[in-house]
Amino acid sequence: MQEHECSDMPSMAVAYSGPREHHDVVVNGWQVPFLEAHPQGEDRVLLVLDRRLGAEFSVLEAERLIPFIADAIAVSLGYGCHPGPDTAILPAPFPPVRPRRITSLVGASVAGGEDSTT
Repeated sequence: MQEHECSDMPSMAVAYSGPREHHDVVVNGWQVPFLEAHPQGEDRVLLVLDRRLGAEFSVLEAERLIPFIADAIAVSLGYGCHPGPDTAILPAPFPPVRPRRITSLVGASVAGGEDSTT
């Protein structure tokens, strides 16, 4: 893939390693887990998340979207964000939080109608 200059955009740190049947997606030198890229021609790429959900984007759209996806995946894995270019070693992830079922509370009435504690 050719690099390009965009004066009004921040520097993009997205790279695709390969070739294989898919390309690994790399942001800031770190592979984005669960994300694959499948080139679809000159200026299109199919991004596949967790080998289940895919969408086709222009390369420019993908370069804007991928850092957000990388951060979202890192957060879901317990990290604060996807590692930056200066990160040498991954910090320990945050402790896992188990999902909790939330039920609605129903008001309880006291026998006899009113509260008779007075």
